[in-house]
Amino acid sequence: MDTNPLDISAIIAKKFKMIPLSEEEDRVLKFWLNKSDKNRTLYRQLMLEGANINAHWVDKIDEEQAWKDIQRKRRPKTSRVKIFAAAASIALLLCFGTYWFFVQPQGQRSRHIVEHVNGQDKHDVLPANLGAKIILANGNELDVEDTLDVASSQKLSSKATAEQVTPENKSLIYHTLVVPSAHFFKLTLPDGTAVWVNSKSELRFPTTFASAERRVYLAGEAYFEVSKDPQKPFYVVTDDAEVKVLGTHFNVSTYGKSSKTTLAEGRVEVYSNSQSVLVFPGQCVQWNNGELKAKSANLQKDLAWKNNEFYFKEDNIISIAQQLKLWYDLDISLSKEVSLSETYTGEISRDVRLSEVLNMLEFVSDLDFQLNKNKLLIKKNKV
Repeated sequence: MDTNPLDISAIIAKKFKMIPLSEEEDRVLKFWLNKSDKNRTLYRQLMLEGANINAHWVDKIDEEQAWKDIQRKRRPKTSRVKIFAAAASIALLLCFGTYWFFVQPQGQRSRHIVEHVNGQDKHDVLPANLGAKIILANGNELDVEDTLDVASSQKLSSKATAEQVTPENKSLIYHTLVVPSAHFFKLTLPDGTAVWVNSKSELRFPTTFASAERRVYLAGEAYFEVSKDPQKPFYVVTDDAEVKVLGTHFNVSTYGKSSKTTLAEGRVEVYSNSQSVLVFPGQCVQWNNGELKAKSANLQKDLAWKNNEFYFKEDNIISIAQQLKLWYDLDISLSKEVSLSETYTGEISRDVRLSEVLNMLEFVSDLDFQLNKNKLLIKKNKV
């Protein structure tokens, strides 16, 4: 499919203005987003930054003058806007003048809370953004704003040369990837294993694996596509269990009191307190206080976050609120009349602003949502 840059620009502009897309426009946008991680990162950054300024640029999308006006502006010396590696792609792809976000002073923008969006909403909250930090073994911190390949990362290797494994020193030095609320990240480990890390999660990993095994440590949630190596099993270690694999696709979540592994492809074995359970594709195993329970899984639901979706399937408001809290970095309160046992079903992309998710939830429930900056109050709709 040929995706003309101006077509993509117009589609993104409509998306920003919350104008419904046609089926063809939606198909073109999805095709373009799926072409590369850089496209998805760029799209998120445009939606993130653009939401905090006047949206006049989208009305001048086909006017060369808009681009000339932008070029005449100077970036303030005090600006600390971090330009993505895809900056060249922005100039080429979005030639209608989306450099607006490079010329806005940092103090004039909130990266997360949006006020007076198109004159419609008093406040709105933007979706999670790609980004994390790495706490090196020596305690230094390294910000990462794009997907990271550990094996080829010069920044990481130059700051961590002490972890070469030798016969004299077989212990590995681990670094920690920290993904805060309202963020997500994708990491490629030194063996080629791809890891998608969800909001408010931590992953400890080495820049080289030991000769006999591959081992990482997880708190939070992550989806793994493990590079196959029968001679070197891969382990995901949590506080109270470990998952052993040879090469497979699976999700591990340690949010809340009960931890869970869901298997999409291959085979894994979960160990906890001298117990073990073999897990097959389409199954999940939960563990709490060392007790393991295997059952059939709802793959669409368990993997929805990795597939960039909210998928609520007979979820109570506590479960839904937890997902919104992580993705949008919210403080959430429940009014006492809200039922904690009633369940709700609905689905929507995670690319959207909070208001769109709340509109969907209001449609499928009897709830009312009141937002004040990042504070969300959930009440019973009395109408």
